[in-house]
Amino acid sequence: MQMGNGPSVLVVGAGAAGIAAVSRLYRSGVKNLTLLEGSQRLGGRIRSTPFGSGIVELGAQWCHGEKDNIVYEMASVYPGLLKAFDLMKDAVLMRSNGMLVPDELAVRLMTLAESIIESQERSTFAGSLGEFFTQKYWQKLQTDPAYSDVDRDLAEQFLVYYHNYQRAYNAYETWNEVAANESDGFEASEGNQLIGWIGKKGFSTILDIVSGNYPGSVDTTITPVPLDKLITYGKFVTNIRWKGPKNATAIITTDDGTRYEADHVIVTVSLGVLKENYRTMFTPALPTVNQQAIEGLYFGTVNKINLLFDAPITENFPCNGLQLLWCESDLQALRKSDHAWTEAICFLYPVVNQPNIVAAWINGAAGGQAELLSDATIVDGVLHILGIFAKNVRFGNVQAVLRSNWSSDRHFRGSYSSRSMTTEQLNTGAKFLATPLINDAGKPVVLFAGEATNEKKFSTVHGAIESGQREADRLVELYKLSEK
Repeated sequence: MQMGNGPSVLVVGAGAAGIAAVSRLYRSGVKNLTLLEGSQRLGGRIRSTPFGSGIVELGAQWCHGEKDNIVYEMASVYPGLLKAFDLMKDAVLMRSNGMLVPDELAVRLMTLAESIIESQERSTFAGSLGEFFTQKYWQKLQTDPAYSDVDRDLAEQFLVYYHNYQRAYNAYETWNEVAANESDGFEASEGNQLIGWIGKKGFSTILDIVSGNYPGSVDTTITPVPLDKLITYGKFVTNIRWKGPKNATAIITTDDGTRYEADHVIVTVSLGVLKENYRTMFTPALPTVNQQAIEGLYFGTVNKINLLFDAPITENFPCNGLQLLWCESDLQALRKSDHAWTEAICFLYPVVNQPNIVAAWINGAAGGQAELLSDATIVDGVLHILGIFAKNVRFGNVQAVLRSNWSSDRHFRGSYSSRSMTTEQLNTGAKFLATPLINDAGKPVVLFAGEATNEKKFSTVHGAIESGQREADRLVELYKLSEK
C-alpha cells in the first residue's frame, strides 16, 4: 500500500541480500518499506546459533578474502570480530588405515590441486571440471619428478578426497556436472579465503553492521535501520502479480492469505526456493530469460553436524581438523554398513573457542538424505568416523547434537549456487537471473537479488550483500534519491 511520499518497496527475504537492500533504501530516503520473512528469524543462510559455551555457524562460516570484499571491509574495522586461518595450507590428511600423510607431502598435494583448479587452461577446456582436473592431476603426477614419492594408492585416495572437498566447498553433487570453462566465472577476492568469525555473535554480526545496528559503530554518520519495525515474520510469499489492471502496482500474496501492494518488489529468496516455486510464484509467468537462469544454475546442499561432548577434546586432535582419505577396502566396507551415509563427510574440525565441540561437513545427495536420519543415527555415524580417523584422540560422552537441514527446509532448499554443464548449455548465468521484470510503462516492478544473482561473487555473503545494494541502487537511480 502507498503511504507518504516516494515509492513503496516490498523486500522478500530477510537474509543478507534483503537486509542490505532495505538498509540502502532506507538510508536513501525510502521509508515506505516492508520486509517479509517466511521463517521466524533474521539472517537467511547466515545462521549463527548458540550451542555449547558459545555459538556455531550452521550456515555461512567464512569471510572469503580481504580485497574487494564488502564483508571484510565493513567488519575488519572492529577489533575482535575476525581471525585469519589457513586450514588448507596446514591440512592434516589422515588415511583410514591410520597412517598420516607427512605434512610436507600433504602441502605439496594441496598446492598441486589448487593450482589445477585455478589454472587458466580451464577456460579453453571443452569438458567438465572433473575431466579437466583428473587429466591434469595424473599428467602432473606421472611426469613431474617432484611427485615421484607419491604412490598410486595415495594418489587415488587424495583424488577422491579432493573431489569430496570441492563438493563441500562449492555445493555441487559432482564436479562432472560442472563446466571447466565457466563463462560466468567466479572471481575470488584476494587474500585469505578462510577468515573466521570469533566475535560473540559470529557471522550474524555482519547483519548488525550492514543495518547500522552494531554497538559502538565507528561511523556515527550511518543511520541505524529500524529492522524490527520493517520486518514481518512468518510471511512466506506464494505469488507476486506484477502486471495487472493497474499495471504500476504489484500485488504480493503470502501463504496465510495476506495481500500487500507495492510499487516495487525485491525478491531475495534462495535459488532453491525459486526452483521449487517459480512456476506459481509469478503472475504473469516469468520471461524465458529468468526461467532458463533458474533452471540452469545449480543449487546444492552442504550441511554441518556439531557434536558437543561433556569434556574438552584432547590436544592431539589437530587444531586445523582432519581431511579424510579412504583406503579402497575401508571405503567398500563402509558402503556396506549402516554408516554408508558418512562417506559424504569430507572433514572434521574443532570449533574455534569451543574445546568440547567437533564439527563435520557433509555434502551432496547423502548430505540431504542425512537430514531425514535421527539424531541418534547421526551421532553414531560421526562417532564411527572419529573412531577410524581419530583413534588416538579421547572424546567424552556426547551431550548434544546440532545440525543444519538446508535441503529439507522449504525456506532454502539447499545451501548456495554454483555453475553446471546445464548452465553453460543454456547459455545462462547470474546476470540473467538478475534481470528485472519490467511493466508496460518501462519501470522495473520485480527485481532479483541474492548470492545466485551475483555474476562474479556467487555463493558468498559478500556477493549477497552487493546484490541487495545493487537492486536498491537501481531504484535509487530510478527516483534519483540520495543516500543519507
